[in-house]
Amino acid sequence: MKTNEIPPPQQMFQHITAYWVTQLMGAAARLGVADQLEAGPLQVSELAGKVGAHPQALYRALRACTAVGVFIEQPGQIFANNPLSQTLCSNVPGSMRDFAIAQAAPGHWRPWELLTQVVKTGKSSAREALGCELWDWYAGHAEESAAFSGAMDNLAAQVAAEVTRAIDFSGVGRVVDVGGASGTLVTAVLRTFPRTKGVLLDLSYVVEPVKKTLAAIGLGERCEAVAGDFFKAVPQGDVMLLKQILHDWNDEQCITLLRNCAESLPKAGRVLVVEMVISEDGSPSPAHLMDVNMLVLLPGKERTATEYGKLFAAAGLKLERVHATHSPFSIVEAVKV
Repeated sequence: MKTNEIPPPQQMFQHITAYWVTQLMGAAARLGVADQLEAGPLQVSELAGKVGAHPQALYRALRACTAVGVFIEQPGQIFANNPLSQTLCSNVPGSMRDFAIAQAAPGHWRPWELLTQVVKTGKSSAREALGCELWDWYAGHAEESAAFSGAMDNLAAQVAAEVTRAIDFSGVGRVVDVGGASGTLVTAVLRTFPRTKGVLLDLSYVVEPVKKTLAAIGLGERCEAVAGDFFKAVPQGDVMLLKQILHDWNDEQCITLLRNCAESLPKAGRVLVVEMVISEDGSPSPAHLMDVNMLVLLPGKERTATEYGKLFAAAGLKLERVHATHSPFSIVEAVKV
C-alpha cells in the first residue's frame, strides 16, 4: 500500500509510535547485534549469548526491527543483516551506530519529553530534564559522550567526501577544524590534500583520545589536537572548518565565535560552515526537524543562507556561496574581508 493510500489514522499511528523505532535502533546498536551478524546469520539463542540478552526478549525486539525493514528473519528464529541493518555496524562506511545510540540515550531523549513546555516558553529543556546543560552532561557521562562524538563522526563521514570534492585545499597551508570532535572531517581533508596541515580544536576531554587516533593513522605530525574554548580564541589558520557548530548557538554566540575565526585568518582566508541549511522558500527538508532538536537541547537553531550571511557580516566575513552536497548538509563558504 502506498503512503497516500494509508488511512490518515494509520499514518498518524506511525508518526506517534516513531519513538518506538528510535529505541529499537538504539538497543540493537548498543547491543552490537549487527556486528555479531556480519560473519553470517545466527539463531536467536546463540545471538543472545553473544550480546548478553534474554533470548525471547531479543527475538521479539528483532522481529519488530524486521517489521520496519531492519534485519532479516529466516525460518527457525534465525536473523541476518541486510543493507539497512549494516549501517548499525561499527566502523564501516555509512555507519550510523553511534548516532542511534546517542539519539536513544538520556542526553538527547529526556529533553524531548518536555517539548510542549519548550514550545510554550521558547527555552531549551536540557537543564530541567538533565539537571545541567547538555555539554556539562556529556562531560560527566563518558560513555554517552563517546557515543555523541561518534554520532558526530557518523554525520561528518557522510559529508567529508563532499567537502573535499567541492573545496580545493591544495593551496591551503593550515586548516583548523573548530569543534572537530574525533577529527573525521579534518583527517579527510589531510588525506586528500597531502601538503596541507591541520589543527583540531575541541574540549580537553574530547581532544586527549584524538591525539592517539591521529598518531595511529599516521597524521600525528601533520595535525595538532588542541584543547580550548572557541568562544575565547581559535588557532591561526588559512581555512576554518565548522561542521554542525553554529547551529548549537544563538546569534550573539555565533558572531563571537566567527569573530574569533576571522581574527585568526589572513585576509581572504575562508570559513566553511557545514550545516543543514533551511531553504529560503521553506520547502521541507531534514533541517526543519534538526531545528526543533536544537530548540529542545540548546540555544541554537538551523538557519537560511541569508541568516548565515548576516552572521558573517557582523563578524567581518562575507558570504561567498553555498555548495549543495549529496547529503542533508550544505557547505556555506565565507571569506574574510
